[in-house]
Amino acid sequence: MVDRKAVLDAIAEFFAENFPNIPRDNIEGMKAGDVIQQSLDLVEFVLHLEEKLGVEININTLGEKLITKTFGELADDLVAIGKGA
Repeated sequence: MVDRKAVLDAIAEFFAENFPNIPRDNIEGMKAGDVIQQSLDLVEFVLHLEEKLGVEININTLGEKLITKTFGELADDLVAIGKGA
């Protein structure tokens, strides 16, 4: 089961490994598009989340949400995906 904390932890881990200069104290309020600028980084981000959370994330389904939403909002969407919504 995917819960919000697990999603946020996976997001924080990705940024600790790939963007160490990004402060993670308010990760929920940060917009993904402000941090992830390159399409390759976006693909790596999605692959990291799939691996850590054990869910399949369809980039086409989430589309612009991956760059326009905050990480907190994205976490809520991923919890719904994890529940089969």
